[in-house]
Amino acid sequence: MNQISAKAFTSSLSLIATNYAYRCDAKFADESVLSVLKKIEEAGFFMLGEYLPQPFAKGIQPDYLDQPTDDSVRVVSTLAIQNLSIIESACRHITREDYDGLNEERKLKMGDVLLTVDGGVSIGKPCHFDIDSDCTMDSHVVVLRPERLSPLALVYLLASPLGQMQFRRAESGASGQTTVTEDDVRRFVFPKALLSSIDSTAMHIEAERKRIATAREKLMAEEAALW
Repeated sequence: MNQISAKAFTSSLSLIATNYAYRCDAKFADESVLSVLKKIEEAGFFMLGEYLPQPFAKGIQPDYLDQPTDDSVRVVSTLAIQNLSIIESACRHITREDYDGLNEERKLKMGDVLLTVDGGVSIGKPCHFDIDSDCTMDSHVVVLRPERLSPLALVYLLASPLGQMQFRRAESGASGQTTVTEDDVRRFVFPKALLSSIDSTAMHIEAERKRIATAREKLMAEEAALW
């Protein structure tokens, strides 16, 4: 004990398990992360799982078509989720028959929140599903269906610096094959004070993002015309 510094001993105390599924990892001892989480917990917090009563629905590895057909169905993958949006052109397709054979939980609905949970740097990408056509997801993507919290609010909580910090802390596994579990995501903490304004804040940010995206597309079209 005499050889252990007071600082290291204090840090080790913060790694005492607080739940039955605690996983000890070097990232859990990151003092900068621990200090942020401690301040949140002292000021009052909520866990994400309080607003996710349904089990996460995870996709399966599909039998993709080489080319889409008139009645094929899109599959949302990690690659297709970019910048809080779904790039429809990046989706691959499965047959209508394969889609009809899926469990209802794997058939995406307007208002679902998609989240990538596997694959190194691809972990932690959320988006709001707003495509008005049949779709499903692959085995690297889960569906979250919040209650008492709007889907957009959940997307922006997950995408926030605080949410991303907790993703980095929770991911585990071999290099390039890391994952974040459902239990991990359910234990993400956020300031309780956010609950009074998170829905309106999320709507405002979403409106601004769409305005910026429209302006970006216009500028890109002007640049293309210039050439």
